[in-house]
Amino acid sequence: MKTTVALFFALVTLLPHSANATTLTITFGGAVLNQEVGPRGEGSLIRFAGDDFSVLHGQETGSFDSNRAFGAEPFVHSIRFYTATYRGFVEVQVGTQICHGSEFDSCGDITLTSPGFAMPADWPINTPFVATVPFTATGQLLVGGNQYDMVGHGTVTGTRCLTPCGRFSTTYATLNYNFSVGEPPSLVLMLVSTIAIGIVFVLRRSVVNT
Repeated sequence: MKTTVALFFALVTLLPHSANATTLTITFGGAVLNQEVGPRGEGSLIRFAGDDFSVLHGQETGSFDSNRAFGAEPFVHSIRFYTATYRGFVEVQVGTQICHGSEFDSCGDITLTSPGFAMPADWPINTPFVATVPFTATGQLLVGGNQYDMVGHGTVTGTRCLTPCGRFSTTYATLNYNFSVGEPPSLVLMLVSTIAIGIVFVLRRSVVNT
């Protein structure tokens, strides 16, 4: 009960405020964040857009904390749009203005907020864990000397392998965010998603033990 109450208040504070008339709304695209533990990690790619603006940003591997993402607490991940040698690239466009940034000159940022995937501690080591939950996004773009607020929402699918699986030769985790249009997920929906994941795990465990 205490955990549910804590999650309720955490999600209330993390939901974005209503956008004003000048706020940019993300209508399509997404982000694929990869984390492979080993010498051959894959990079991450963020690509999304809306009315008269777009963002393209590549990052090196290991760009998020998989332990937090697949835990029980709400997961909040911030990404800064900048370009640095051997560490990624960025192109942010609003209207006719373009920003490529540098290590010391950011083109903006985005914060992605979702319930934790709540991966059980006793999840079978030889079975990939996959779950989908809603997320919300807030941020800003800094282009041509102007600052633009930005919002969006959609669903995120998390996949985690505790042993080598699929095409990966090491342990692996990935987060696949997909933006959508329409009403953003409500607090109730986010809570229901978290509870549903827990129910599925309980049922799975019951089947395994019978």
